[in-house]
Amino acid sequence: MQQKILDRITKICGVPGLAEILASRLSGADLNSLLLEVFRQKTAQIQASGLLQAYRNNRFVQPATVDAIDFQAFALEALRLSRSSGFQPLQLSPVSPLGTCSVVATAHQDKILSALRGTEVVADATNVLALESVLRRTEQQFPAETLHFSTTHRHVRAQEIPDIPGYSAHFTILGLTSAGRDTGSFQFEKDSVLQHIGLYIKYLKETLQLSGVHIRLIALDQEATPNRLFEAVETHIRQSVPEWSVSRIASKASEQSYYQHLQFKIVIPGPGGQEIDIADGGYTDWTQRLSGNRKERFLISGLGLELLFKIVNSEW
Repeated sequence: MQQKILDRITKICGVPGLAEILASRLSGADLNSLLLEVFRQKTAQIQASGLLQAYRNNRFVQPATVDAIDFQAFALEALRLSRSSGFQPLQLSPVSPLGTCSVVATAHQDKILSALRGTEVVADATNVLALESVLRRTEQQFPAETLHFSTTHRHVRAQEIPDIPGYSAHFTILGLTSAGRDTGSFQFEKDSVLQHIGLYIKYLKETLQLSGVHIRLIALDQEATPNRLFEAVETHIRQSVPEWSVSRIASKASEQSYYQHLQFKIVIPGPGGQEIDIADGGYTDWTQRLSGNRKERFLISGLGLELLFKIVNSEW
């Protein structure tokens, strides 16, 4: 479908290879200048009635359905808990560098709202926190101390919205990241995952008084290679916090390319008795690739804060 559209545009413009010319032969500054002029001319053609119609029909611009004050208080409570749990809260920009998600992660750029001036609308705050982590750790010459960040951020994603109550084109999450060094014996991996999962369990069970909270550990196994990281982390979790409800799921690394070795999910019971994956996390190689330092380690996770608010307040 995408190629048919490009072929049609090329035919209309009469310029073979138009997309390749714009993407490869023009500098970023020249392409930005061209697009600025294109959008200036397009907006000059828009009437007030057309603007209202666009606001009515465009799913990316509709207001959130949650109560603004109650939800801000709900999000602030989660952010304060993250700070007391050792995560440094950051207020991120609504935009990030173009390619923030698709260059180091597996998200397709078509699912991102690309913007002008070399930016895109933030679709995943943990990718931005990876950039901030590498920037700070590089300036500090990669210290042994782990850098923990947290943020609440409204994501915008240009993908098909699931036909499930509570889902929308933009939504707020609580994002956590931990960036550190490989010090041997998977110590970073063991310590950081306990900190992430521990925060979620404390928030869900103690702050929100939810029951039935369960942890799923997914082993992302390589072919014919023992998953030593998973075994070490799972053993550490079960020994450190035996009261947690934990199950193990076997999977294959070839089935997904987002996380490495281990993925975890936090599951809660939803309305009607169905289970809901309310939090998700795992290890990535993003900071290694961004810094060029193979000793760097990175754990990311996120909790569906807005969806959780709707469930807790029976709006789901």
